[in-house]
Amino acid sequence: MFDANQIITMNLRAAGGVKTIRVRFPSDEDWVERQRRRKVIIKQLGRGVSETIIGKAEDADAALIAKIRAPEENGPEVDPFEASRIIEQLSQADVDDVVQEGDAFRVTLRVLGGTVTHLLKMPSAKEVFEYRRSFARVLDLPYNRQELTINLGAAGALYKKLVAGTEGYAGDVPIIHQAVAVKAAIDALDAAFQDAPDPNS
Repeated sequence: MFDANQIITMNLRAAGGVKTIRVRFPSDEDWVERQRRRKVIIKQLGRGVSETIIGKAEDADAALIAKIRAPEENGPEVDPFEASRIIEQLSQADVDDVVQEGDAFRVTLRVLGGTVTHLLKMPSAKEVFEYRRSFARVLDLPYNRQELTINLGAAGALYKKLVAGTEGYAGDVPIIHQAVAVKAAIDALDAAFQDAPDPNS
């Protein structure tokens, strides 16, 4: 059972031994802010080749760790790169399966501490279009570069429209899980559309 309100004990293997860190699970606002601060730079190298760089992601993760450490926590210090490893574990939400059930998709995710499921109604074409338009913001920069910023709030807004039920949660579903479930449902919808037989054939 996933409970975002529980204090989480993380054991981080480091050169000097194991560091034990106690944190709360980040709030939706924390995840949105972290994602906003993670600027993704895409550099076009020519001949269809591009390079993707996440600029100073570890600084955003270090700031988040400082914010979510348990109030009574007097544990060891963690550097920005160790902070990124902890945040990666907290943000785990891997898609195990997506099954269509009538006009809905049942999405199974592997998250920190177990498996959860989301039953999402099939989004309309308009909802998918609006989600994609507001989920990512791309700025063209000099020297064949683009800056990509992700807005998790767009995924959260669509999730609230689509969710028909969840399993495996003791409380609210974190926005980081909502975003993965929404993308999985849209990917499944796209795949089903592509696989549909051509009525003219």
